[in-house]
Amino acid sequence: MKKLRFSALLFWGTLTFFACLKEQNPANTPAQEDKNYFVPDMKTFSLSRSSCDWTTLPAGSADALAEAIANTCEGGVIYLKSGIHTESQSVVIQKSVKIVGEAGAVLKVQSELSPVDTATGNIPVHAALHILNAPGTLIQDIAIEPLGSDGGAAILIENASQSAVIHCNITAHQFGIILEKSDRIALMRNTIVVSSAWQTGLVSDAHGIVVMNGKSAYVSDNDISNALFGIWACDKWGTCERNSTHENYIGIILCKVPNGSMRLPGGQVTGAEFSATLWKTRQNHSYNNFDAGYLIIDGSNNNLLENNDGGNNATYDYEIVGDSYRFGFFTPFAFDNILYAKPGQTVKNCGQNSTVIGGVAVDTGVDVCQ
Repeated sequence: MKKLRFSALLFWGTLTFFACLKEQNPANTPAQEDKNYFVPDMKTFSLSRSSCDWTTLPAGSADALAEAIANTCEGGVIYLKSGIHTESQSVVIQKSVKIVGEAGAVLKVQSELSPVDTATGNIPVHAALHILNAPGTLIQDIAIEPLGSDGGAAILIENASQSAVIHCNITAHQFGIILEKSDRIALMRNTIVVSSAWQTGLVSDAHGIVVMNGKSAYVSDNDISNALFGIWACDKWGTCERNSTHENYIGIILCKVPNGSMRLPGGQVTGAEFSATLWKTRQNHSYNNFDAGYLIIDGSNNNLLENNDGGNNATYDYEIVGDSYRFGFFTPFAFDNILYAKPGQTVKNCGQNSTVIGGVAVDTGVDVCQ
């Protein structure tokens, strides 16, 4: 009976985890580039089971996850039973595994907040779960909490394309999920409540989802709050749809992580190679944020924003930014974006060659571009 219940759970995880490429052609996307978009399709793939059995970690397990990963074959399953599981140090996942939780499974992992290193000027990323060189890894149905009061990065996905984080509840971390050199990642149905440490000055950055270097990311149906940036979209051909971003400084930002701003656990200093390019941002709800609901900045270009909801954002629902120093360093103008705004949504357009259809235009002669 236990295997039947688990099979049903794994069936859902496998179907949502694997994905195919669908052809779509938004108004500003050349048809020849449509193949680059990654869209999970549950109807396309049947259940795929590993040839090896799974490992079950009982409630109350302590420092058992790393050992379970080491002893599980490639593609194996680690099943966390309902209850609390603790890890006293970062867990590095270096083989493709499926880590799945029973309803009520809580994983508490020790990791540190990451203030800017004053000697180097970058942010050292301390990850609770570090998926490293392990393409095809799945993390699903787990509440991830720091072992102390605040954690660093809950999940860092590095050089692990076609991995997925699905239906996890991430709380009190400086970063929810960071993507680095990992393409075609699915981040779906997660709830992320970011640590408040950035509001008290303990750290400068704290974000929900950061697509730093990861082409064709698929970010959907997540609920993100309490972050500096709820969703930070960089790189190319991403899809950001049906997410709810609220009570952040900025809900969704199409931008670029500055070069040299983050230091990975292996010592590499990195930043985004490309600003947000050819993203499809649609059917999101970004509201009650302390600045803008949607910010398009720092050379972001050829993006499509359509059928999104806003409301009660402190500045504007949408802002397309020109040349600017608002973050303390120069960011070049956004350009060639297409925005379809709904009636009543406020739009400040200072970008170049950007098309805005609908909404309420902000008079940039009075509220000047900066």
